[in-house]
Amino acid sequence: MSDTALEVRDLCFGYGDVPVWEGVSFSLAPGQVSFLTGPNGAGKSTLFRCLAGWLEPDEGEVLLGGAPFTGRTRLAPGTLTFVPDVPSFYDDLTAMEHVEFVLAANRADSARPRAGRLLERFGLIGYERLLPSAYSRGMREKLALVLALALRPRVLLLDEPHGPLDRVASLALSEELAAAAREGTAVLLSCHHDVPGLTPGLSLELADGALHIVED
Repeated sequence: MSDTALEVRDLCFGYGDVPVWEGVSFSLAPGQVSFLTGPNGAGKSTLFRCLAGWLEPDEGEVLLGGAPFTGRTRLAPGTLTFVPDVPSFYDDLTAMEHVEFVLAANRADSARPRAGRLLERFGLIGYERLLPSAYSRGMREKLALVLALALRPRVLLLDEPHGPLDRVASLALSEELAAAAREGTAVLLSCHHDVPGLTPGLSLELADGALHIVED
């Protein structure tokens, strides 16, 4: 078993002849929290989609637990979870049915108490029988985070998770991410501003087509 949860080697991506970023390399250890920053248009969401296997990079390699990973790789449940900047849901499933479906699909019945606690923590109790289409943007983000955090994956990728949340929910998320990290989850999240209640072990900045380590 590798002591690296996520490793990125010389990743490059572009649209046609226009590069978005090149030579992106970094690694995350189990239990490490990292922030990804950068201006709008720098390619943060594109990087997340490459790391999650949603897009194929032009060059480079992504490894999970030391093993090469692409969008065609069959992963064991609990390996990787990605919450994009705009989460999507099934049109005909209620919020609670989403929870039941995700737990069943990941063979994570033992996570049921945690999922219930997270629904309460993020203020979704009383609304769990509604369709996500009836939710506000912040509530949809909370539901996506409940689904992700309940699973306690080895690698958790979050694209702007604090953005749609009020301060109380944002602090709750930071506490839940810190708890997940203590249990061994490697967390990579993007942000534009300071994140309340959470200190990164590694800070990365995507700018001018390259990834930079930000020294404290």
